[in-house]
Amino acid sequence: MDPKSEASDYSRCCVAVHVGAGYHAAGKDGAYKRVMREACQAAMARLRRGGTAQEAAEDAVRVLEDAPGTNAGVGSNLNRRGLVECDAAMMSTDPDAFGAVGAVTAISNPIQAAHAVLQAGSRGPDGAAGLVPPMVLVGAGADRWAASNGIPVDADPRRKITDAALARYAQYMDRAFPPCSELLQDTVGAVCIDARGAAAAGVSSGGIALKHPGRVGEAAMFGCGCWAERRAAPHPAVSACSVSGTGEQIMRTLLARDCARRPGDMFGALHDCFAEFCATPALSAYPERCAGLILLRQCPDSGSTELGVAHTTPSMAYAYMSAAMPAPRAAVSRMAGPDQTSITAVRL
Repeated sequence: MDPKSEASDYSRCCVAVHVGAGYHAAGKDGAYKRVMREACQAAMARLRRGGTAQEAAEDAVRVLEDAPGTNAGVGSNLNRRGLVECDAAMMSTDPDAFGAVGAVTAISNPIQAAHAVLQAGSRGPDGAAGLVPPMVLVGAGADRWAASNGIPVDADPRRKITDAALARYAQYMDRAFPPCSELLQDTVGAVCIDARGAAAAGVSSGGIALKHPGRVGEAAMFGCGCWAERRAAPHPAVSACSVSGTGEQIMRTLLARDCARRPGDMFGALHDCFAEFCATPALSAYPERCAGLILLRQCPDSGSTELGVAHTTPSMAYAYMSAAMPAPRAAVSRMAGPDQTSITAVRL
């Protein structure tokens, strides 16, 4: 059955987006908020037309990928060879599926390819030959798969390189990670719940500055998480989580999965997740913990929809919108001091 033909409750529709956990220059707050509002509006327009959470998440992330001031798609951090390599992933609750691409150079919008991989994988093995569809594709193989499946690609990988990215690259090459006006971390993302109560999360990334060529970060591996209550009910509880920060730390701790599944009130759930993240021996080699996330959770039985935002980095920028809101709301959360975790919970 076409999911758009099923019983729908458009009051359930909501979206949240972020442009990464890191350090966001205060002078650019207006630009960040503007593009995040545009992303929320694009997703909500799709949801109000009966679109799925997957489609809305793709629409939101594509807006963020096309904005040169974010670290995804156009304007991404450059790797050690001075090129852009992007990662992206998507997860959903209906279908219960995941798809990702990593270290891609030619795909115009990596989140579009990740969504297509999810859709292909959710259909299962090919009926004629029994071939198992991929769940994660990387490098040139991903670029070729995208082109063969009608996804726009660009033969010139330098079109994603902006003057600002080149300037940052020159600084980094002179001295590894010098003090600068802005530290762009490695993910933008979106989380959505549609009129049927299905949830989806998407992430896209240019990766950390001066990453090793071929490095695949958390944007393709464990950077998003979705959970749906497994019970026979017309409207089960659902959650969707999109994470940003140092991908190696996020992948080691499965932070997105743990936060998406964590029970309890929003503030308490995020407090416990990040306390475990900061204390885990798995990150003992890292002098600092660097992660942030947005978590959208809906519990129809209690009539609640909540957004949680948490980060250990100096700042994290996010925006959100529900069907009842006339316009998106955007904010930049800033840390009061070092070695802390900032947690915000908002009722939508």
